[in-house]
Amino acid sequence: MNRCSCRSEQHDAPLVRAIEEYVDKRTKRFHVPGHKGGANPAIANLDPVSPYKTQCLLGDVTELPGLDDLHAPKGAILEAQRLAAGAFGADTTFFLVNGSTCGIHSAILAISKPGDKIAVSRDVHKAVIGGLVLSGAHPVYFDVEVDKEFQISLGPTEDSLRRTLDEHPDVRGVVFTNPNYYGVSPRIDLLVALVHDYDKIALIDEAHGAHLPFHKELPLSGLEVGADIVVSGAHKTLPAMTQASFLHLKGSRVSAKDISRALAVIETTSPSYPLMASLDMARKLAATRGCELLSSVIKAARQAREKLNRTPGIRCLTGEYVASKGFRYDPTKLVVSLSDLHMTGFEVSDILRQKHKIEVEFADMVNIVAILTMIDMEQDVRDLAQALCEIIENKFPRRCKAVSSESDIEQALSGLSRVLQDLPKQEMTPREAMFSKWEWVEIEQAKGRISADTIVPYPPGIILICPGQKITSSATDYMVSAVSCGVRFHGVEDNRILVVE
Repeated sequence: MNRCSCRSEQHDAPLVRAIEEYVDKRTKRFHVPGHKGGANPAIANLDPVSPYKTQCLLGDVTELPGLDDLHAPKGAILEAQRLAAGAFGADTTFFLVNGSTCGIHSAILAISKPGDKIAVSRDVHKAVIGGLVLSGAHPVYFDVEVDKEFQISLGPTEDSLRRTLDEHPDVRGVVFTNPNYYGVSPRIDLLVALVHDYDKIALIDEAHGAHLPFHKELPLSGLEVGADIVVSGAHKTLPAMTQASFLHLKGSRVSAKDISRALAVIETTSPSYPLMASLDMARKLAATRGCELLSSVIKAARQAREKLNRTPGIRCLTGEYVASKGFRYDPTKLVVSLSDLHMTGFEVSDILRQKHKIEVEFADMVNIVAILTMIDMEQDVRDLAQALCEIIENKFPRRCKAVSSESDIEQALSGLSRVLQDLPKQEMTPREAMFSKWEWVEIEQAKGRISADTIVPYPPGIILICPGQKITSSATDYMVSAVSCGVRFHGVEDNRILVVE
């Protein structure tokens, strides 16, 4: 597939057209949803600034004649999914209205059963653990490379995956991420080829990579290298609504029927038509103008990085730096570190919000991460770069009250590297741990205990401890220092975590 070309059929949006035709008929609605299209003045005359207005509700319809059925598509939805498959280079594409998490859960449920082994990259999103809980599969984790300058996971290598496949020849499939939250992509061409050499299934979480197939300067997408299942988060990097995602299939290792059966269990039976229509529209825009629009934002991001990297105290992650580590970089992610100024990402993010009315995707102890998409304007990217320069020039005071001392920050940063490279022992499957009796304990008292929950610094959602793993001292030490620095964790409440009794 040529990333910068599209066929004439990609200009169509069949599901959007079907919804518009229904709305134009102005029928009296005696069916769900309960708002009935918002015709009643009780809804139509709401606060005019409210998003819950008539126009928003008109297209929120249900499975009526002419509008098709997501779980048994034969009309507009089927055609829209077929167009999406063509745009992304898949054999079959499914619309998802429960987010990429729904796709990950369904994929794992489709390819494994209780007791099966699934090889899992150490830096996967917590959604993968949910899929393991549902399927009863046993995870086998493999190492990732960690960059100590930016304190981020770079991803798995071919060597780490090969060792895992040699040690566990009975794994059913392999799960890894492309790209990660920081825009770093592993060599998926090598990884997928290796998975297939061992005759295993390659499942790629591409929640932050739905845009990858549409520009030659972006890292390779999973479908381009023949991955069997790719879950693509359209609402993150394409102009689709929140929770709207794709699940793509390629090749013959996984059947569309198995995915359909799993989706019937996981995905809602009352799918949102506005969400599905937004997938149809996002695909149309990406396929017809994606290359052009991405060129503009990639150029703006490059200029912003060049400006920031000339500013003392600021370091931006670059493609050249990532390539020197053996990985690839998505230039639409702007990763900025001000740690040389002894400022955390939390502090910088807070100043951007309060002083400049700029909201970035997320911050960690070292970096801020701005996610740019084909919809971003060049001037907005320039404004972000200028605001960061002003933060340095004006020497704004710290605003992150949670930071107690420089030593806390240094301890947390060094601890993160140790934790990501320290594979805790899996004593129980995630499903067994999920259904075990549990109790709350203080973080410091959890060393050596088996976790009953997923512990994740969020964002970005990279797992620290999985259910069923023995909690290491490096993990508890990191959690204590990180909490004191303002890091928020899923699975930690009032400095306590759940452990198996």
